[in-house]
Amino acid sequence: MKMIVFADVHGDFDTLSSVLEKISKNDVEEADLVVCPGDFTDMFSTPEEFSQMDIADMVLQRLMSLGKPLLCIPGNHDPYEILNEFDEFGVNLHNKTKTINNIKFVGWGGAATPFDTIFEPPEPETKEALETLGEGIDSKFVLIIHNPPKDTKVDMVSSGEHVGSQAIRDFVAEKQPILAVSAHIHEATGTDKLGKTTLFNPGPVFNRQYGVVEIKGNNVNCRIKKV
Repeated sequence: MKMIVFADVHGDFDTLSSVLEKISKNDVEEADLVVCPGDFTDMFSTPEEFSQMDIADMVLQRLMSLGKPLLCIPGNHDPYEILNEFDEFGVNLHNKTKTINNIKFVGWGGAATPFDTIFEPPEPETKEALETLGEGIDSKFVLIIHNPPKDTKVDMVSSGEHVGSQAIRDFVAEKQPILAVSAHIHEATGTDKLGKTTLFNPGPVFNRQYGVVEIKGNNVNCRIKKV
């Protein structure tokens, strides 16, 4: 299984298009799946002539132009209506499970913040949803989340504070997915481990970067690429 991950576009359609034009041809040809773990849009920097949903549709269509299966979850900046768009195109992973190439994917979007953004499920809701999604999972799976698990390298802001989700950390610690892909904390790019789980934040697309993940058996290889 080879995945390409585009995180935190934040409505920067021009940079996304430039990244996709310069992305490694081999990465696209060999990819089994494209994943976007949220923040298609940015509620604080939407051009006056566009709505957030206009931007979301543009970004989604551009990602779909790669011609690969696509799985998406919303970020905290994204309007709730984006879920309808995901459903329309069959790419919605929020609060869902899907199986691709015999690997199960579990998704949960949004993130609680101090900034009063749009898509902020509270911790009790996140905990309950993940517990329900995790029922009956007894084989290796991949978790796609916007908010990273708390107290890890991928949830640390520039001040050194850990701002991720305790509910997500608890779920990862208990269920031990083979991989957990997150976004949200732009400066916390890279990998970490939580038990047997590989954690990966590929960094924001607006920094002209994307992630490549290869899963072979129980081995996970994550790389960040800049163009």
